Amino acid sequence: MIRSSLKSISRAGYVAAALLVLTTASTVMAQQGEEAPAPLDAARLIEDGAFYLANGDCAFAQYFFQEALREEPQNATALVGKGRALACQGAYAGAIEAFQAALAVDANHFEALIHLAITYQNQYQSDPRTYSGRLADALDTIQRAERVKADDARVQNTKGIVLYQLGDLAQARTTLENAVALAAGDSGLANPEKSTLHVNLGRVYRDLEELELAQQAFRRAVVLDPSSATAHNNLGNVAFRLGDCATAEYELAQAVNLDPNSLSAASQLGISLFECGDVEAAVPRLEAATKMPGAAFVPPLFTYLARAYLQVGRVDDAVFVAQQGALLPPESADAYYWLGQAYSQRGGASDAQNARQAYERALELDPDYAAAREALGR
Repeated sequence: MIRSSLKSISRAGYVAAALLVLTTASTVMAQQGEEAPAPLDAARLIEDGAFYLANGDCAFAQYFFQEALREEPQNATALVGKGRALACQGAYAGAIEAFQAALAVDANHFEALIHLAITYQNQYQSDPRTYSGRLADALDTIQRAERVKADDARVQNTKGIVLYQLGDLAQARTTLENAVALAAGDSGLANPEKSTLHVNLGRVYRDLEELELAQQAFRRAVVLDPSSATAHNNLGNVAFRLGDCATAEYELAQAVNLDPNSLSAASQLGISLFECGDVEAAVPRLEAATKMPGAAFVPPLFTYLARAYLQVGRVDDAVFVAQQGALLPPESADAYYWLGQAYSQRGGASDAQNARQAYERALELDPDYAAAREALGR
């Protein structure tokens, strides 16, 4: 098989070898006056494309699927493969076009319907403002797939996620519970895939304030895939909300270890340590989180770090970080209150006036903020 031989050499080596073989063969044939051999058939090219796609080499997979389409332009399987290869490179518009072309060939092509729905959803997530209508497209498409094969865990999972994003938590819950039940008896699904289904269901339970059920779902997700930072992160978050600090800190630390670049895990670990009373341990975690890409979109991180600095006596640092937290949009009464507290504790020239202005701004943002009102003596 071509595929088995490719496993032992690099892509560059394969391409170089292929070019050498082609050059040598063409020279020999020219010398012998023979015709070039027939090109590889589409089925073999599709098989090789699927191999590279499964191994995460999306650009190389795209090449093989496109070569298959040169041989058979109306091959729906090749069109789906091309769409998947484009989607995994973030080229959603091209992927959508490929899936739609596959459906033009076969209106009930199951894989085309599933992956088109997922791509609509991903395109929405990439830019919700520009692609605001894509969730409706995704729901319509996955319902078409459901009519083809309703008892498929992937269909129910995708439908549940779309319903969740549309805000229909009740329907999302029922649909994802069905997906989990179907997945349990599906030997074709690997444990990491089943873990993802439990994470999705757990998120719905969490947003419905069914925290015990959410905890059970996330625990099952961790059992199915102990290497999933997402599962550990969500389990830690729910444990914290349930007041189980030990579990929260352990699971969130696991999430950070598994995915050091996860801002969600890093910030939640720092906040959990702070709220659970381990301020000394919280400081370096919060410092690291505020320096991560995307931290500017999580202003409470800076406010938490300012509060931690105040508790460990680093008042100047607290003022600086609290200023950052107060200035980052959206403004919050909490951020301005703790900025006022930092100014008050520093007690330098003009700090009393600055603190007063911060408390007043907190009340402008939230007239019922009692602590700010008390700080102003009202």
